[in-house]
Amino acid sequence: MNVTVPTAIERLLTADVAQEIARAFGDHPIYPERVLIDGPDHPSLPGPQGPERRFPGWPGPVLVLSDENQGVCSWGVPLDGHQVLVGGAAAGGTSAYAASVEEFIAARRWDYQCASSDLCMTAQAAELDRGSLRYLQQRLASTVTTAGWPGLRQYRFEHYDQRVMLWCDAGQCDWLISAASEVSLKALAAEVLGLSNLREVLGADNASSRRLLDELRASAPSW
Repeated sequence: MNVTVPTAIERLLTADVAQEIARAFGDHPIYPERVLIDGPDHPSLPGPQGPERRFPGWPGPVLVLSDENQGVCSWGVPLDGHQVLVGGAAAGGTSAYAASVEEFIAARRWDYQCASSDLCMTAQAAELDRGSLRYLQQRLASTVTTAGWPGLRQYRFEHYDQRVMLWCDAGQCDWLISAASEVSLKALAAEVLGLSNLREVLGADNASSRRLLDELRASAPSW
């Protein structure tokens, strides 16, 4: 199949950029090392009963950009469009993930900066409520919003070095908050603890962040 790769993709998604943004979650980049097309007549994923679609139900050919690190979904760009799709059974079929390749790259870079911080706290909390979302929108600056994986929608908020990432789904919302300094992270954690049910479920995986949480608990007898 002869393929003309959209100019924007050739210009923006170089080999170096593809490797850079894959660091966020350990994804497996495909383009530009390979030009792989998934379409109704060209299923691109090996399956037990024959080739399957990476982007099930999408009516036209899709240039595959990358696969999720466990292969549960993939990202790609329709050859006749600009949006970035996410497809796969875990993603509930195929849907628009980002409005453009630029937003896809920006989201992945932002996610890496947020998730790779040594100072971070996480929570698997209740479904995101309107009050918590409204507070974050008023208190922090909204950045790129994506959809389809993981969960129905992903929100990103920031204020100087402080970052809050939300993975929202029905009945659940995963939170990741991070900052560049202990003072900044502690201040952010203290501010968001009243949102959703974070007071009960917010935790940390590293010693520094756990210590900050312990200090917050010690200063709040109602915990």
